[in-house]
Amino acid sequence: MSNQKFSAAEREAIWLAHEKKCAYTRELVDISNLHIDHILPESLADDPIVFEQIKLAFGLDETFDLLGFENLLPCNPGVNLQKGSILLESAPFHFFLSLAATKKAEIKRNLEKIEKRKNRGRALILLQQCLEREELSPKDVARILEQHDEEPQNIFQLIEGMKFADATEVRAVAKADIHDLRNRPIKFGPNSHIDRVTLTNDLGEATYVRTCNEYETAIASGYSPASNFDLKMAVFLKHQCGLLKALEAATSPITSFIAEPKVGIVDLDLLPFSFFPLIGDSPDSPDVDATYQNKVEGGSLVIRRIKQNLLVIEEPEGMGQQLIEVARADFNNDQIEDILLFEYCYATHGTLGFGGIKIITRKGPNSRFENVEI
Repeated sequence: MSNQKFSAAEREAIWLAHEKKCAYTRELVDISNLHIDHILPESLADDPIVFEQIKLAFGLDETFDLLGFENLLPCNPGVNLQKGSILLESAPFHFFLSLAATKKAEIKRNLEKIEKRKNRGRALILLQQCLEREELSPKDVARILEQHDEEPQNIFQLIEGMKFADATEVRAVAKADIHDLRNRPIKFGPNSHIDRVTLTNDLGEATYVRTCNEYETAIASGYSPASNFDLKMAVFLKHQCGLLKALEAATSPITSFIAEPKVGIVDLDLLPFSFFPLIGDSPDSPDVDATYQNKVEGGSLVIRRIKQNLLVIEEPEGMGQQLIEVARADFNNDQIEDILLFEYCYATHGTLGFGGIKIITRKGPNSRFENVEI
């Protein structure tokens, strides 16, 4: 067993440099299950005479470091345990040492990126706290970001934070961070005992996903939730994936009809009833002018919970809907500010549950909300 300890940043840097694959089998390996192997056994550090003999026999430089990146490879746990402290034959030994050597510079670059990402994340949190305490104005924040080579229009403040399995929460997303966020295992709501979603294909084969990249790859390969439970749990991934995809294309709006005065999902008179989920056949004469406010006043909808960025509303016997405001930006490049929502729909007397993201906008000061297609 290795005595050398690796930081999370070092593990990620090595994993990324080797395309997230086991160096020996070339199979994809999850970072949470990753082992770091010493090509030359780490135990040689305790026997300097033998170590010198091996360096001489294999033509290794005097500066060769047993604990350096030139001697480290990512691998599956089974491969690492099987190899143990075995010294490879000459040909494979030179091949894998050469592989590790070619990745050394990239690993160091990855470490710099990861450290920069961590520092940027800390800085964004501090700036956000300063904004909330009114110690800085939005213009001050924009100026600071510009001075540090981060374009303000590429950073989005989230009303509802993204929650991850490692108990961290992200409330400010820079476009430069989206790639990394796609590879982080998410938190499945309050379900601390659940760390993945099961997806199944038409052959009955199952796969397990925890990240946006894993989920999108599985869906593209023909996998989908097979049970109501899996469908409900998949909503958390659909929310995160949809948000990140939308932020990739998002820009700063030029015009807004939701900012001053600020309006949102709590303004029920601006929400057309067509937003509400319907199960079964549509009515023969749909009330196209009806709003959520009309339906609440008429008793066909009941508000279960409402606050600044949350609305939970139900039919007394039928469907329920939860809407959460997550981000405001221009998501469809029409220069008008939109609102991205996490939507969850459910049967009030049953197990059915489904959801995804929903983007709404207002096109004028006297307009109601309407859906945005992206």
